[in-house]
Amino acid sequence: MLLPALWLTFEWIRSLGMFGFTWGDLGYSQYKALPVLQIASITGVSGISFLLALSNAALSNLMTARRLRMGHGAAHAQVFLVLLLVAGTLVYGFASLGSRDTDIGRPIRAAVVQGDVNQDTKIDWKFIERTWSAYTSMTLDAGKRGADLIVWPETVVPGHVRRDLYVRTRLSSLAALAHAQLLVGGWDEDDQGRAYNSVFLIGPEPVVLGQYSKVHLVPFGEFVPGRKYMPFLKYYRVTAYDTSPGRGHNTIKADSCRVGTSICFESIFPEISRRMTASGADLLCVITNDCWYDWTAAAEQHMAFSVLRAVENRRWLVRGAGTGISCIIDPHGRIVARSEVRRPAVVASDVRARTDRTFYTTHGDYVLRSSLLVLVLSLVLVLVPRRGSPEPILAPRTRPRPKPGRTNKTARRISP
Repeated sequence: MLLPALWLTFEWIRSLGMFGFTWGDLGYSQYKALPVLQIASITGVSGISFLLALSNAALSNLMTARRLRMGHGAAHAQVFLVLLLVAGTLVYGFASLGSRDTDIGRPIRAAVVQGDVNQDTKIDWKFIERTWSAYTSMTLDAGKRGADLIVWPETVVPGHVRRDLYVRTRLSSLAALAHAQLLVGGWDEDDQGRAYNSVFLIGPEPVVLGQYSKVHLVPFGEFVPGRKYMPFLKYYRVTAYDTSPGRGHNTIKADSCRVGTSICFESIFPEISRRMTASGADLLCVITNDCWYDWTAAAEQHMAFSVLRAVENRRWLVRGAGTGISCIIDPHGRIVARSEVRRPAVVASDVRARTDRTFYTTHGDYVLRSSLLVLVLSLVLVLVPRRGSPEPILAPRTRPRPKPGRTNKTARRISP
């Protein structure tokens, strides 16, 4: 039990603070293993990490026992118990996948517009018109498919949505033509000049119906810690201007559902989606700008986090990425529709707004808290001396010294 508890502790430490980073946590490797994945609705992704580390620890103990030719009974008992745990996980997983609970909730037709307009380029009038043209035509296409909610990716809107009447009017006219509400990613700016990475809900009227601003920002990508003390960073393409964090993880009330939106980096932290679901979100959404990844494996890896967020909270999840991968994921982690990288696409599917809560949504990362307790108790047992404890088995053994008066021959025979 000590190794998986220690593993989870290090994963938790890596996730803390402004430099927290969960990329590479063990549980995300199973995002395609759907029967194993279902336990996340009870334990979160940390439960899958724990199960993987526990299984490998048991196998390691068995191999060590065979090599040392000792402790076979305990090692075999460990493997047997782990096999029972894995079997129980698979039974629960297959039972969940065979259920009909994906039909729970109000039906909604959702669509994602992936314009494949690379934002990592010079922003000029030509770029702005190309962006409007691409997203206008594909939004109208999504409207023809009967979409009730159409999602645009992160920071794709040219201009400030809340401050610029022209931008709002153009978006609202597009929403009216598509007969849908638009959930679009763009920039916002307050009266003090602070910039926010936000998502806006737009209807047929030129007003903002709802807004969420990104809270957990990317260090050196959206803000530079200690910028004035490190002026040399400007030569390494860090952001020239700091983005301000939003005030809280609020949900957005649309006509057909209440949406809990994570923006890009936020999707790798399970607590954010859990908190929004507990606050009443019946549909989850992730918008992101992954153009920096191009055709590398990072685009697929980033999408894997969204799969876990859907299973943990048993929510349909709509993911919009500017250059891919955009997709729609059901509450069991099945990707029902998706796009390819660096190709314009409209991804649409029927989803449902659910109000039920999972054990994980209600109780959070109790597996992690239990692992920390196991680790503390183990350290106490190892470090605190006990009365009458036997001599350590690894203590060095010494041969008896020869007694005085014996002959050299006898001494040579006894000495090492």
